[in-house]
Amino acid sequence: MRNLKNFLSTYLWVALLVSVGCSTSSSLKRTTPSKQPAPFYNRNSPDDSGMWLLPQIKGAVHAELQTKGLKLPANALYDSDSPSLNQAIVRINIGSNGGGTGSFVSDKGLILTNHHVAYDAIASASSAGNNYLKQGFYADSLKNEIPIPDYNLYITIEQKEVTQKINSQLNDTLTYQERQHKSQKIRKQLIAQRKGNNNDLVVNIDDYWGGNRQFMTVYKVIRDVRLVYAPPESIGKYGGDIDNWEWPRHTGDYSFLRAYVAPDGSSSAYNKSNIPYHPDKHLTIDASGLAPGDFTMILGYPGSTYRHESSYAFEFYRNIRNPILIDSYQAILDGLEYAARQDSEVAVENASKRASVANSLKYYQGIQKGFKKYHIVKHKQDIEQHFAQWIKQDSLRQVTYRRVLPQLDQAYHIASQTGDLLYATALPLNNNSLLQIAGLYNSYRQYLADSTKSDLDHANKDSLLHRQQKILSNINVQAQNVMLSEMIYTLASLPDGKVPFYLMQLFNGTRGDTLRNEINQFLNDQQKRSIIYNTDRAKKLLSLPIDSARARPVDKMVKLYQEILDSYKFSRKNYVQHFAYLHPAQKLYEQGMLKFRTDSTEYPDANFTLRLSGGHIRGYSPKDGIYYTPFTTLKGMLAKNTGHKPFNAPQKLQAYYDSVQTKDLQPSQYSTNGGYQIVNFLSTNDITGGNSGSPVLNAKGQLVGLAFDGNIEGIISDYFYNPAVTRTINVDVRYILFLMNEFTGADRLLRELDIKRLNNQYKSTFEKASTGS
Repeated sequence: MRNLKNFLSTYLWVALLVSVGCSTSSSLKRTTPSKQPAPFYNRNSPDDSGMWLLPQIKGAVHAELQTKGLKLPANALYDSDSPSLNQAIVRINIGSNGGGTGSFVSDKGLILTNHHVAYDAIASASSAGNNYLKQGFYADSLKNEIPIPDYNLYITIEQKEVTQKINSQLNDTLTYQERQHKSQKIRKQLIAQRKGNNNDLVVNIDDYWGGNRQFMTVYKVIRDVRLVYAPPESIGKYGGDIDNWEWPRHTGDYSFLRAYVAPDGSSSAYNKSNIPYHPDKHLTIDASGLAPGDFTMILGYPGSTYRHESSYAFEFYRNIRNPILIDSYQAILDGLEYAARQDSEVAVENASKRASVANSLKYYQGIQKGFKKYHIVKHKQDIEQHFAQWIKQDSLRQVTYRRVLPQLDQAYHIASQTGDLLYATALPLNNNSLLQIAGLYNSYRQYLADSTKSDLDHANKDSLLHRQQKILSNINVQAQNVMLSEMIYTLASLPDGKVPFYLMQLFNGTRGDTLRNEINQFLNDQQKRSIIYNTDRAKKLLSLPIDSARARPVDKMVKLYQEILDSYKFSRKNYVQHFAYLHPAQKLYEQGMLKFRTDSTEYPDANFTLRLSGGHIRGYSPKDGIYYTPFTTLKGMLAKNTGHKPFNAPQKLQAYYDSVQTKDLQPSQYSTNGGYQIVNFLSTNDITGGNSGSPVLNAKGQLVGLAFDGNIEGIISDYFYNPAVTRTINVDVRYILFLMNEFTGADRLLRELDIKRLNNQYKSTFEKASTGS
């Protein structure tokens, strides 16, 4: 008899294949700021794009950073043989869902990162009765620091190019597929040689510039990470989803973690005997303040950018992928928020997922607006026209590159045929619990369809019911209906010829509000009739003799699941065919573009490896007649305060501010000369997702802030960097220190930090900037 675990496997997580190409630097001309800049509110923004790999931080790149203000030699930024800044930066991995960046800020393994990077850790340590998200958390001793599951750290200790080592073993007569296969074998050998028997190392070889170059990165792994300190959400998430990607901003998005290792220094999972890790390098903190125009740099782990994919890729994203993702993320968020409103315990449990989905939704909405506002596809097409002319100017180029653009066109034409259907089916299959239950019974129906099978025994039937009941007991059914209703609407609203046949039968091709009403009525009816909503109904089906069960009409929700799954399989089978055209064409496209651009400071697409970007403190003008200054203050934060989430500033902060205003209290030592407590600031540093928690460093490599977001106008920078409006939003380190000192009383940690108070000529710069002087 077929094992229940095997025949239920159909409904399990499905892999959504998406095309991801490599990117390179912006084609916009770089400019260097003058030594005596114009007033900051009337200053042209230089092109500060650039996410450079560690081995690139020399020569032309280092010279460019020096002209912008860098005061450090190249080997202070990266040196594989001695302590350098790269060893103070950690990649924070959270399960299999990505993560962010942190930095060592003490010799005892203390890590500064974002509140939202530590969010899963804070949530996992919380309960409705002891809600650290709401009240904050501070461990007043090492023994009270909380172990956090699913967090580990990667420290980049080496990064070097291995392109020649790989290519020298590849014969030119190999086909593309043969070359890829042999390349993988060579990579495995190189990784094994570098790693040896050291279980504390992870070694990766990644492709860059469309697969034209390869770099090996060696990481030291830390497997015991603990929560040390987090402010309450009323600080760490002040402004919530409303302020996400927005400026002005007033968010204290910071937290502290700590790395632990075994007593012998080796990496170990949590153990009571583990001790704080002693990093080879940690950052000092400069609390003396910033001024408009100051140089800043960021070291971190940016996730993905797509700036130099083709216009055909951009058209696919704009027309096919993004609209489905926006609708689907909205559906998921609506379901999560409905569930959270019904139960405070659920609100705590799904808070992290709600925040993540809301962030993704706003991201893709911003991307769509950016494609339209900045005419990104047209911009890329113009570049490709010049590229095509460059190809025609040389016969050897024509031999090599003449088919690149047509082949990319063909690849994305194939992807567009079923790409929207693929996304519209994969997301409900992956996210809706009702479909997950329907998948259980779809597997049962498939089992029944085999006439050679005997009936399931009681143990397997009980297991099936138990799986169903476990899912039902952990969800809000109505919330799942809300999500599913919107996802079905997206599927049923696809262009003619792409709507699954069963949905055409159910809703007869209706559109708009009529379709929405019919979908809601269908789900309401099924909630009263379908076996997936009720184990008693399911038990009646399972209790039938096998012949009677086979003869029974298929449950409509099970039929719906089967139709969505079949549509997913069909669309995926067709969609993946475009990769055979895309991958070799993308590699040649990137190769040709590298030669076409001849940029000595070229940088590859982000891929969650350690990068450096250089920038400046600078505001921006989002539209005519409006200019945003690069600083916000505690005064501005409290002006937003409504007393209700997400603008519910702690009363203690209000009391502090009132006392300073009435002169009953001296301003914090971390405020400006005029008594302003800076909260957030803007910089032109080039970052993206994964950079969350990255340290913002000054020209001498000292920590002055913490990157936590980008502005909505610059969100399109993953595809097209616009120096006029692309900005990074950062927490000023003085706000972090102020809160630790005045709000939490985190004296233990303050004593652990290496804080430098320098004599600073900019001490009253904020006051000048605020008045426009």
